[in-house]
Amino acid sequence: VRRDPREAAARLGLVRLTWGQVGAGIGLAVALVAGVQVLSLGLDRIWLAFGWPRTGGEGFDEAFSSLLAAYMSPLGAVVLAVTAGLGEELAVRGVLQPRLGIVLSSLFFASLHAYQYNWDGLIVVFALGLALGLIRRRSSTNVSAIAHGSYDFILIVVMLVSARLAG
Repeated sequence: VRRDPREAAARLGLVRLTWGQVGAGIGLAVALVAGVQVLSLGLDRIWLAFGWPRTGGEGFDEAFSSLLAAYMSPLGAVVLAVTAGLGEELAVRGVLQPRLGIVLSSLFFASLHAYQYNWDGLIVVFALGLALGLIRRRSSTNVSAIAHGSYDFILIVVMLVSARLAG
């Protein structure tokens, strides 16, 4: 298949970036952070009720912190946000979603995070993938990438602030 750069960008869902898209992506990221918190609280209750192993705890927090150690600075948060937001969204929402649909591409997205989380966390990542897929479908890969990157940036900043407040 041969495409010129304009056709390739259209196929990937990339459009000329506007300030409105940037604002929408950031606003959607804030909504996603809130939604993920609510979903996580609900899943925590279910997992506790059944006694299933959950994502989190002392061992998890130490392993996750070492995984993200290189990004635990303001500059690192920006690097992680841009690379994960742009890279994962181009690959999953730009390349796979038009061929596989939102559900299968979101399952693939969740599988990319399988080394990080237990099943409760993977359900959250899958739900986040579905939301990002809907964002891509209704707008563009640009907006889903900005939302994803902003979401990751917010989480890293919260971790940095929490660590600083803890001591």
